[in-house]
Amino acid sequence: MSVRLLDAPVNRREDSRAYHYIVDHVKPGTTVRRRIVVSSASEIRREVAVYPAAATVDKATWVVAPDRTANELSSWVTVDRNRLDLDPDERATVWTTIRVPEDAAAGERYAVLWAQTAGLADSTVRHIGRAGIRIYLSVGPGGEPASDFTITDLTGTRAPDGTATLTASVTNTGKRALDLDGTLQLKDGPDNLNSGPFKVEAPTLALGATATVQVPIGRNTPDGPWTAKLELASGWTRRTATGQVTFARPGAVAKPADRSRTVLLAGLAGSAIVLALLVGYAVHQRRHGDRPVTLRTRVLARHASRK
Repeated sequence: MSVRLLDAPVNRREDSRAYHYIVDHVKPGTTVRRRIVVSSASEIRREVAVYPAAATVDKATWVVAPDRTANELSSWVTVDRNRLDLDPDERATVWTTIRVPEDAAAGERYAVLWAQTAGLADSTVRHIGRAGIRIYLSVGPGGEPASDFTITDLTGTRAPDGTATLTASVTNTGKRALDLDGTLQLKDGPDNLNSGPFKVEAPTLALGATATVQVPIGRNTPDGPWTAKLELASGWTRRTATGQVTFARPGAVAKPADRSRTVLLAGLAGSAIVLALLVGYAVHQRRHGDRPVTLRTRVLARHASRK
């Protein structure tokens, strides 16, 4: 079973969160309506319950309340169909309505709109599965409170199993909860290597909270140094941090880039050029000189000893 939003408000076309969650800022007394689609992946006919329930954001974690626990926001939410009987692969559309009271206090509130199925009643073990859509509703006069965050302390580490990992500290400095994602790119590495982009998924971040974002990169990534560029976004709020990092093990010194192959290739190329010049000179002397010219191998030997 799955559930998804069918539409998003026009004024949030650039907000990627609005395509997955119900995210809005409204004045007291406003009514919000959204359509959701519930789809069944079961092989038999299933009964599906649709209902709202409470949720909170605790520092860096989105927390859902057990069962049908209510909060202020969930008490404002109603659905036009709270029970569906879906055949295999069938889907149904449900209208959701949020009626904000005239005397609602300003602030952001959280809830979840659930679609839930239960196992057969005569089974020994009854499995319950549910999927939901998050609701972030900000209430207050005027425009929407600003979202903002900072990215600091870009650091490279290497785990005991050899996996290179970049960490960064992210702090929510705005007035709305954040759902962060983005990309990491590594540039200017050993022998001018570039790596990435790597997909970054960060936790939900409460107002004023700080979290550490970790981006595993891989075991074969050289120690560096690298120039790391971390880009994160929550909706249309985007921030970028750049810094130099290495991925040495704790207490170890970053291994220098292995340039032996480069030096060897450069030496071979130089020798080939010298040899070509000598051969050319010999051919020229044969054609225009009175005496044959013999290449003196000691010249090559002296050149090799300098390498």
